[in-house]
Amino acid sequence: MPSPERIWGRWLIAGFLAAIGIGLLAYPYLLEELLARFGVRASCAVLLVVSVVSVALGGRARSALDAPVWPGLAIAAVLGAGAISGRQGALLLVPAVVYLGLADSFRTSLAREDSLIERCARLLVPEAPDFIRPYCRGVTWLWAALFAASAVVIAGLALAGSGSGWRAVTGWGIYALMLAVSGIEFFVRKTWFRYYFHGGPFDRLWSRLFPAENTERGRRSAEYIRHFREGTAQSARVRG
Repeated sequence: MPSPERIWGRWLIAGFLAAIGIGLLAYPYLLEELLARFGVRASCAVLLVVSVVSVALGGRARSALDAPVWPGLAIAAVLGAGAISGRQGALLLVPAVVYLGLADSFRTSLAREDSLIERCARLLVPEAPDFIRPYCRGVTWLWAALFAASAVVIAGLALAGSGSGWRAVTGWGIYALMLAVSGIEFFVRKTWFRYYFHGGPFDRLWSRLFPAENTERGRRSAEYIRHFREGTAQSARVRG
């Protein structure tokens, strides 16, 4: 059973990632409104204040996530340069810095025994077995590469002055790609492990198409589930 500190840390990671995701999703539309109302320099100034406050208040979340502090400082530097120069390109570079920071966070989490993807997996599935670790490390590398590639594309569009391309990529393009990658990874994971713990409609369907007993990994998953349920039942009898 994980300690309350570890459970809190996992929820902190989930909340921090959710906040970043919502911010990135809203940023293109918020930026359009800010530019229409205040112009480049004032928009940079407003976002600079938000950036500095986020860096100052986000220390605990960054620690749980093993996130470096440099993305926040880099965003502040970019926005400060934009406030001085009045160039809109500075505002367009912000999402690129955020995605590069995410890529670095995922990469550096691999220095730990439990990668960032594994910690997220255990938040969603606390009973997840230890043998998922190598797979989670591979998926962590996948997301690190995807975020890094996203940063390169966004920065290229920003520097090229392609406003329409930048809006398409940051507004929906990256999220469509992430949704597709997440969907493919889900089916790959289900087929790879054949871990049918909850037994819901999808598990029942997939277990007919890909029976656990047909592969070594599937048999290992089935054995783990059996031991886990026996242990849970025994604990319940002891408490009773």
